[in-house]
Amino acid sequence: MRIVTLAMLISATTWAAPKSEANKEAKKKAFDQLQDILKGEPSAKEVQQATLHYYKLEPERLNQMARATNLKGLLPEIESGIDNNIGHNFSNTKDGLYPRLPSLPDNPNPNSYKERVDGATDQTTWHIKGVWMLDRILFNSEELDVKSLASIEENLVREVTTLYFSRRRLLANLLLTPPKDDEERYFEMVRLDELTATLDALTGGMFAQRAWKHDEEAAPPAAATVPTPAPDFTK
Repeated sequence: MRIVTLAMLISATTWAAPKSEANKEAKKKAFDQLQDILKGEPSAKEVQQATLHYYKLEPERLNQMARATNLKGLLPEIESGIDNNIGHNFSNTKDGLYPRLPSLPDNPNPNSYKERVDGATDQTTWHIKGVWMLDRILFNSEELDVKSLASIEENLVREVTTLYFSRRRLLANLLLTPPKDDEERYFEMVRLDELTATLDALTGGMFAQRAWKHDEEAAPPAAATVPTPAPDFTK
């Protein structure tokens, strides 16, 4: 009995050894595939920079805006305008004692006016005024708006970084420990597409051009050219 049990144990061990080696080889192949895919995709730093560039929230731009708010106090606020007044005066004088009778055609005065005066008071005025707000050199309320943009920048970087590494973990799970159930695998692929689309929108279309797609060959995609930057609406 002991001999039979020992033989069965040796046989099971001998059968399990090739299977274990096959599993290791498969995992190594999947890991190498994952490494190749990640090398072809944008890095976290590239994704962060592309996001800030797309939303015009680069730290350099925000620093320039903060300096500009202080220098704004050195520039005057210019006001200019034009006023135009038009006026006409008419005066008719009639003398009852000594009327001036008409003597046509030299004096066509049918109403016997002694004097008739026609005057104009037209006037055009230009004005220009410059006002310096020197207190803005020390503090400008617009600095608070720039600081609020810095807070938006920080939240945006945190959000895009979280999405980036959530997608990487999901991608690693799909390749290294793929689900055995087709339904579970489908939903994980949908989640991968969702994260890819979100990152692509946040980067202005840069991420999807270099991201791995499960419906293509499992190979690192070729590097694509960086898309044309979005128009600067802050100017």
